Amino acid sequence: MTPAFGAALRTPWLWLAALVVASFPWWLSSYHLGIAILALLYVSLALAWNIVGGMAGQISLAHSVFIGMGAVVATALHLRLGINLWVGLVVCAVGAAILGVFLALLDSRFRLAHLSFALITLAFAEIGELAVTGSDFLGGASGLYFPKAAGGLMQFNFGGSTGYLFAALILALMCIFVNAAILASPLGYYLRALRDNENAAQAIGIPILRNRAIAMAISAALSSVVGTLYARYLGFVDPTQLASPTLVIEIVLIATIGGLGTPWGPLVAAAVLVPAGELLRGKFGGVLPGLHYFLYGVLIIVVVLTSPEGLVPRLTSVFQTMRRKSGGRS
Repeated sequence: MTPAFGAALRTPWLWLAALVVASFPWWLSSYHLGIAILALLYVSLALAWNIVGGMAGQISLAHSVFIGMGAVVATALHLRLGINLWVGLVVCAVGAAILGVFLALLDSRFRLAHLSFALITLAFAEIGELAVTGSDFLGGASGLYFPKAAGGLMQFNFGGSTGYLFAALILALMCIFVNAAILASPLGYYLRALRDNENAAQAIGIPILRNRAIAMAISAALSSVVGTLYARYLGFVDPTQLASPTLVIEIVLIATIGGLGTPWGPLVAAAVLVPAGELLRGKFGGVLPGLHYFLYGVLIIVVVLTSPEGLVPRLTSVFQTMRRKSGGRS
């Protein structure tokens, strides 16, 4: 175990936060419990995207395809063909990883610039949404519904809100540890070197395709798994929600506001912004629809102008400076 990964495991506030979240069912209403589950799902999605967008520096907008594979395709395999949802989860995660490797190969083959890669992946996202809405097998534009009596844990049913909260919490912790493990491994160093100066990294022998393909495969597989849990929790697969580029754009905004390249930026931003957005939508949605998107827009402008590295790295730097000054005075 590398020292950095061990430090992530020994982070006291992370385990304290996990214990606090685990206690939510005993003192939160069902409405606020639903917001907590949604926030944990977005934490996982932001952390999965961070592997590619933060560490590797590739602004991928194709993650809605990976999420859709886990949400729509796994659900369709379950409802149409009777395939167990756990099996569908694995199959779709593997399929998403293969598609992620293909995108990395496309990027490496044509040496796409950052903007070109973003546009190519956006095109894939649009194609994915059109494929879902145009397919009767995948539910089309009307989506897919889970039956109410859908079995127990072996049928990927976690019971009520409490069960889904624990499932989402475990998945979020897994995404945090995957991020920390990659960051502390040679893969993390290679990805950051490629992000900062691709030509220099290649000149010292860092393989471009292999490292980016591994990162994309891990990120895609995690996104697909989160998509399956997201769809099962909602009980309804809406293609305009779970297979739309709008979802991944929201994830990119959240991760960017928090700070890319480390687990803590996307984690903190999703844990704060998603509940805030949902509460604002619940309170003012009838009067000011889309208010949470306006909030994201204002925050992204503020972050770009004042803290291009993200809010969490900026605040960490400020606290470290204050600590050094206070230590110097003493």
